[in-house]
Amino acid sequence: IEVTRHGLEQYDNPAVMWTGGKDSTLTLYFINEVAEQFGYEKPTAVFIDHYQHFDEITDFVEHWADEWDIELVYARNEDVGAYVDAHGLEPGDDVPVAELSEHNQHHVREILEYEEDTFPFLLDTYVGNHLLKTVALNDALEEYGIDGVISGVRWDEQEARADETFFSPRHDPDLFPPHDRIQP
Repeated sequence: IEVTRHGLEQYDNPAVMWTGGKDSTLTLYFINEVAEQFGYEKPTAVFIDHYQHFDEITDFVEHWADEWDIELVYARNEDVGAYVDAHGLEPGDDVPVAELSEHNQHHVREILEYEEDTFPFLLDTYVGNHLLKTVALNDALEEYGIDGVISGVRWDEQEARADETFFSPRHDPDLFPPHDRIQP
């Protein structure tokens, strides 16, 4: 409760990451209960739409956002999504890097140092994951001025998360908009 209260008090515009899965839904429910109990404004929920969700997940998220009176924003890489829609691509189909915006090409070529002409439209690939999740989230953080990202992580689930703390700064502007991760 104290980590959550601190996150809601200390950040100008905190938001909760919400996938529609059990961990993030429980986290969102808990955050909202703390906000109501202590008189804080409910934070916005951010849903990363990577264009590969089951319709039922999106329906679930929209239903509960409405039911709980939560502002829901979508983090999307609309450039990739528009290309996928315009060309009727399915997961696994190739996306030409040259057809992407300068912003996305910069991420692919300069940040990821990816040299291939195409990448598969998949979440479990280096480029696909970065463009569909990381870039989408970073763009949403900038667009909505989010300075604290609350997420329900299992610290023992992935080796990369073992070094996380309750408050983990992300302040390398070359990689992401400056913000802190809040993990109650």
